[in-house]
Amino acid sequence: MDMFERCTSRARALWRAKRKGCKAKSLWGFENWPREEQEAHHIAREKYGAATMLVPVSMHRELTRRQIEEHPPEGPDPSSPHECKGRLALGIADILECLADALREIGERRIAAAAGGSCALDESADIPEELAGLLRLASGRLMEIALSRILDLKE
Repeated sequence: MDMFERCTSRARALWRAKRKGCKAKSLWGFENWPREEQEAHHIAREKYGAATMLVPVSMHRELTRRQIEEHPPEGPDPSSPHECKGRLALGIADILECLADALREIGERRIAAAAGGSCALDESADIPEELAGLLRLASGRLMEIALSRILDLKE
């Protein structure tokens, strides 16, 4: 899937969500995270690897949608090391995109607060604790997975 097809797939997913009455600003549903439970997400899909991380339900839905709609079709041998590591790399890339979108939202929120005359880091520009926590956890977990599994580094 090229970049244009990926953007089109995401635009269609957001359109479908809005048609169902979802008021989320993004496919990640950042605004719902404080009220949501967390679920274990298989980063490469369960049949391709055991690496998991806890993520909010709305993030899990979007990550799973990307695995189904945007990742390449399944190969003939799910146990192939190339297939497993390739799917793990795509899963990590999806999570990093979520983190990049979260950082973009934080930056935009802070700049909007500054444009509104705020000089202090008040609540209007505050980073939700759930988002900050996920950034910390995901960064550490992804580095651990990337270093040990994708790059084949031995401890």
